Amino acid sequence: MRQLSEHLRTAAQLSSDEVKALAAQGVKTLICNRPDGEEEGQPSAESMRTLVESLGMNWYFLPVVSGQVMDEQGDAFGEILAKAEAPVVAYCRTGARCGCLWALSLRHERSGERLVEALKLAGYDMPDFFKRLQG
Repeated sequence: MRQLSEHLRTAAQLSSDEVKALAAQGVKTLICNRPDGEEEGQPSAESMRTLVESLGMNWYFLPVVSGQVMDEQGDAFGEILAKAEAPVVAYCRTGARCGCLWALSLRHERSGERLVEALKLAGYDMPDFFKRLQG
C-alpha cells in the first residue's frame, strides 16, 4: 500500500482476506477504480461491494480504464474523497490509476511539481503522467 495523504492509501487488487483485514484495521471506505472484466479471475465490483458493505464499510465504484485517466475522473475522485469517511483505501490493478486520480483531484489546489513530489514520495514512478502534471 502507498500512503498519499493522512487519510488515503492506495493498493493493488485486494483479496477478500485483505478487505477483511482492512476493516479490522479501521478502514472506513474502499474506492474501486478498476473496471469489471479487466483481467481473468478478478473479483467483480458487485461481489466486492457486497463484502465491503457486509463489513460495515463504505463502497464507491469509479471505474477507470488503464492508461486513459481523464481530468473529469480526477474531479469525480476528489468529490468521493470529500464525502468519504476516513480512512480510505482506493484500489485498481496496481494502484497507479488511484495515484493519478488523487493527483488530478488536487490539480487546482497544488502545483504539478508538488503533486509529482508527493507521488514520488509514495513510491510512484510514472514519468509520462508526471510530465502531464507539470505540463
